[in-house]
Amino acid sequence: MSDLAALVRRYVERYNANDVDGMLDCCSDDVVFETVTNPGGSIRLTGKNEMREVIEATTRAFRERRHEVVAILVDGSRAAAETVFSGVAAAELGHHVRPGEHVSIRGATIFELRDNRLARICDYS
Repeated sequence: MSDLAALVRRYVERYNANDVDGMLDCCSDDVVFETVTNPGGSIRLTGKNEMREVIEATTRAFRERRHEVVAILVDGSRAAAETVFSGVAAAELGHHVRPGEHVSIRGATIFELRDNRLARICDYS
């Protein structure tokens, strides 16, 4: 397994453990975090502080949540991971998800490495 693939897996493991500091430790200080959702919208955050706010909000929005890495493809300093997110909503999420409902989303995430840290994370779902 490449160093990048191992770092991606560590990032996801920290996510599943609700270890926000552990997730951010995998990232560069100026990390760019993007989420592209269809239908819906997109967000773009820059830096660990902005990313922390979203991670902590996601932690509160689900009483259970888990990301599973189905596959990882690495090409130099970039990796693409096929993922499955599943969780149980703790709050109303938009117009379609009520508290207690199960959510399952297949997606893909692109990671970019710089100086042994994740410099860009872009989720597509």
